[in-house]
Amino acid sequence: MTHHDLLPNDERFDQIKHRILDTIGDDDRRRTRKHRLIALGIAGSLALGTTAGAVAIAQAPQGQINYVADCYASTDLGARHATSAYLPGDQSAKTPTPLQQRISLAEDMCAATWRIGTFSPGGSTADQDFPVPNLETCQLPDGRLAVFPSELAANELCSQLGLTRPHE
Repeated sequence: MTHHDLLPNDERFDQIKHRILDTIGDDDRRRTRKHRLIALGIAGSLALGTTAGAVAIAQAPQGQINYVADCYASTDLGARHATSAYLPGDQSAKTPTPLQQRISLAEDMCAATWRIGTFSPGGSTADQDFPVPNLETCQLPDGRLAVFPSELAANELCSQLGLTRPHE
């Protein structure tokens, strides 16, 4: 027996080659399918986790919804703003304060912020009252109120800013 007898003939060699290439192709398809399924699973998990996380943090605690408001220097969500909290208010409250009371409180807190000069170019002073512009209130996505200086009606202003009118 010579070494030539151990080697496959051309026909057998072609069969072996096709089997190997088919196996490689099958393995590649399986691997690709597996990777796609893994990628879809990861993407789905991330989407669910992100959505659940957004829902979990989207709503401010009731105490903050009742007694905290953001006061803005202009009618722009990116503008300088200050967060005002009504200090005697119960930050751990679980029951909602009536809407009109919340709006009135937010506008009063923000008017005081304007009055002391928080948004004036020179900053606040103890011996001078600064003018308070017309203030309109919108509701932030987390449920807290945002107060803006504006001559627009609240409906138009809130819509323009992508916010809603305050609601319970």
